[in-house]
Amino acid sequence: MRYVYLTIVIGSAALFITDMVLRYMEKIASFGMEKKLFKFKGQTIPIEKFLPENITMLFVFFLVFGVAGYFLELMGFWIVSLVLAVVPGFIVCFLIQQTLKATIDKYRDKVLPKGYAAADIQGFAYEEIDGDGYGIIEFVYNDVEFHAPATSVNGTNIPKFEKVIIIFEEDGVYFVQSILEVFEPLNETNE
Repeated sequence: MRYVYLTIVIGSAALFITDMVLRYMEKIASFGMEKKLFKFKGQTIPIEKFLPENITMLFVFFLVFGVAGYFLELMGFWIVSLVLAVVPGFIVCFLIQQTLKATIDKYRDKVLPKGYAAADIQGFAYEEIDGDGYGIIEFVYNDVEFHAPATSVNGTNIPKFEKVIIIFEEDGVYFVQSILEVFEPLNETNE
């Protein structure tokens, strides 16, 4: 089984190096296949961050899997090496995709806007916003798509998929107004 792990390590390392050369010298990311491998998303826990997000992360996963499996074989855990070798691969994927990416996004100013910096950003209700409660909105800021908790500024119900405008943000909650409410006074004066 050691030779299988060594083959996985050598193959994934060679593919990872090739991917990096293509990415930084030829500007071709993930061998031209930049689509995400998995489309599901955890509601409260980002479980999808444990799985490889793209082809590059798949090479990293198999590299870590092979190295961990090889060392488990050397230590004498050959019976459970296949199962235990998967865990470090998942952990490295999570560390790179969640924590390292969040640090890089913060450095590049790709974080959620705060306070009145969020004003006038348009998005839509990702789920229904109850007039007395909260819902989720989706919007794009600095070329990054965000999902955030929101409540209606006027206390009105905003149905799912209706366009909204962010008025301001306070304590991580975005106060929004339906686009229809914005243009309502204009429609009344024309009647």
